[in-house]
Amino acid sequence: MRVADVELTISGRFLKIAKLRHEWFEYLEDPLGFVAALRSRHPIADVFMFLQESHYPRPSLPFHHELSDASVLTFNTYEDWWKTLHFKVRNKARKVQKTGVDMRRVQLNDDFVRGVKGIYDESPIRQDRRFPHFGKSFDVVKEDLSSFLDRSLFIGAYHEGELVGFMKLFEGRDILRTIHIIAKISHRDKCVMDGLIAKAVEICGERHIRHLHYGDWASRGLGAFRAKFGFERHDCPRYFVPLSTRGRLMLALRLHHSFKQHMPQDWIDRVVMLRRKWYAIRYPANVES
Repeated sequence: MRVADVELTISGRFLKIAKLRHEWFEYLEDPLGFVAALRSRHPIADVFMFLQESHYPRPSLPFHHELSDASVLTFNTYEDWWKTLHFKVRNKARKVQKTGVDMRRVQLNDDFVRGVKGIYDESPIRQDRRFPHFGKSFDVVKEDLSSFLDRSLFIGAYHEGELVGFMKLFEGRDILRTIHIIAKISHRDKCVMDGLIAKAVEICGERHIRHLHYGDWASRGLGAFRAKFGFERHDCPRYFVPLSTRGRLMLALRLHHSFKQHMPQDWIDRVVMLRRKWYAIRYPANVES
């Protein structure tokens, strides 16, 4: 759905929440004007939510807001960043070249898409959960990769002609965002992911960009991986605007939060552990260690 040239998605059945389709990659330049446009028409949802970036100043808005966590690396130059890394982290980043992996900028073509599909289809489980890209058709993978082509670039990691990892980067306002970054499990010994992160920081330095955004903040495995490169938690304000009476009641009762957000952290940790054990039994040859 489009409103004032902004593409929205709507989720939920009884309580409907609208948000920008490309959250984290598109932002409202005039939030007050857009909210006024939404309220002037028949309600398309009960609540509209949107993000504001944290790496440069934005005015506060007269709406209910909560903080959304982002993993952001901030640095002055690539050389300065490299010096701050632990020597073990630097060694892993260097290992990519020592094992014969060639990292280079690539174009989105059919050969590259086939390589990406090969990575996606390696395992149905990634990071202790079902991998949503597993089993996608060639056409769907190509369509997914084609978003934001005018503001994105692709880096491929090749070993003996085989695509063993890649990342798609999106250039925002003084920030580079990882739309996707992934490597083959079977080539984990080559530290491809470490090399891709270093390459992303290098590209930031070449473009005089001081911020690299890599997904949501996390405390477990992937979060620890980011932290060793210097990523830190950035709190971005997420605003919630009621568009109906039901929406106002929804916010008052905190029904805009998912069931998971109401769960204590120790419960979540137990569920994650049980899920990991179940996947280890069901997919013993596919689950990442």
